[in-house]
Amino acid sequence: MTTQPILVMMSYRGGERLARCLRSIAGSRQYFSRVILSITASEDSDDMRQARTFAEAHPGVEVICTGVELPTMRHQEFWVDYLEESGVQPTDWIFWLAYDDEVRASGIREIIDDCCNWPLVAGTSYFGPWAMRHEGADTLWAGEMHADLESWTSFPVDGPTQLPVLSWIDDQLVQPTYIQMSGSVNAFASFLQVRDGHPRKQGPMRIEMAVAATSCNTSVREFFTPVSTIYGRPNSDRAAYGAAARAEDRHLLLWLCVYAFHHPRTVPRLGRLALQQVTNVFRRRPAPEEEWRVRSFVSP
Repeated sequence: MTTQPILVMMSYRGGERLARCLRSIAGSRQYFSRVILSITASEDSDDMRQARTFAEAHPGVEVICTGVELPTMRHQEFWVDYLEESGVQPTDWIFWLAYDDEVRASGIREIIDDCCNWPLVAGTSYFGPWAMRHEGADTLWAGEMHADLESWTSFPVDGPTQLPVLSWIDDQLVQPTYIQMSGSVNAFASFLQVRDGHPRKQGPMRIEMAVAATSCNTSVREFFTPVSTIYGRPNSDRAAYGAAARAEDRHLLLWLCVYAFHHPRTVPRLGRLALQQVTNVFRRRPAPEEEWRVRSFVSP
């Protein structure tokens, strides 16, 4: 039996970025057991037109539509419901992709074996690294297609590239590093728990940490080369917490308490992490400046 993840692409007002994403999927369909395009829009939207045209040209691609625009977490619940109803098992793997990013097929070819099996181990959550390109909010990237890309990581630059779940999260909170859902690979059980768990997750901030910190996972790991290309904003700072981000930090702390209940050995680290966060709030320490960790350079 071949071990391949299911690709789930989420689109919201995708436009030209969606078209770019679909081109990357076209060249990598053979590396996924299924390809699902989940569109949050009306049935007559431009995103749906693009998705249907793509599916007609690539038989087997599945297109689902919410019918109305939904916020991120409600959109995620929509496609999680669809996958569950279509027979996906908790132990199956999900490759999560945003409409404004790309699959990096060359990276996938480097990590799979001769039978196209991905190196996926139960109990592990896979995040990064990410091949990075920078573009403006209103303009698409138009650089040299064959130029090398930076490889960004949320792990220590010199390793290790696998950490216990709470160690990885602690590192993000102490010294925020680049972390993305696009190109992440997680067991479907993680998404089921985020959908059904309490407290309920309301917003997308900290979604990577919430997905990793589900009871089925004990460690977070990155592949040795990027399997996705992210189009980021060079001046963005996700460590500059707004009210919404702080609300999700509160959710994260409670979420980690649930995680520690299932993994009692993590309680001491959770206690230190919680004390640090509470101290930051009461002392009104400024949000730490995010560290962009570049591990290496990779080809497109």
